[in-house]
Amino acid sequence: MSLEDLEHIHFNMNNEIQDADGRIDKIYFCTDLDNTSPNRKPNIGMAFQAKQDFPSIDFTKTIMVGNRLSDMYFGRNAGMKTVYLDTTNPEVEIGHEAIDYRFDSLIDFAKVL
Repeated sequence: MSLEDLEHIHFNMNNEIQDADGRIDKIYFCTDLDNTSPNRKPNIGMAFQAKQDFPSIDFTKTIMVGNRLSDMYFGRNAGMKTVYLDTTNPEVEIGHEAIDYRFDSLIDFAKVL
């Protein structure tokens, strides 16, 4: 995916969320392809970026929601609770050590909140 495509997705996503009276304060992403980059999941560089931008963030009260194990390890590495969505990788074992909660979709998780 190109950076332009990603920015287009973020623009449309933000519009949809704003139309529903929601908001996103900031979007973090990593374009690095090197797995040793501090900003590439499961490394927690993006968590540190968010903490710098929003010092009141408490990772022990934060939930990482994602559909890849790298998302879950990112959350674990930063001290967050993790929620795994079975949207694209349902073959991940049930009871995986990096997953606190598991849902079929984001909508199913949102209903629990």
